[in-house]
Amino acid sequence: MINKIRAFVANVKAALEYRSAVNETIKELSRLTNHELNDIGISRGEIYSIAHHSHTKPTKVKADDYRATANDNLKGFV
Repeated sequence: MINKIRAFVANVKAALEYRSAVNETIKELSRLTNHELNDIGISRGEIYSIAHHSHTKPTKVKADDYRATANDNLKGFV
């Protein structure tokens, strides 16, 4: 059960980091003028697509990825 919660939290954290990076890219490109965007070879309509394709989507963490480890304080007793 704990592993499922850890996996869920890790997936949410990764998704939020991805979304934050994409939003930051969109903000930065949106601040440019049409002339500046044209100089780098993109149009204003491509900003959303470029922002999403410039960052890799996080891979899902599974509950099985978290291995139960023995507590160091209990070694020798368990």
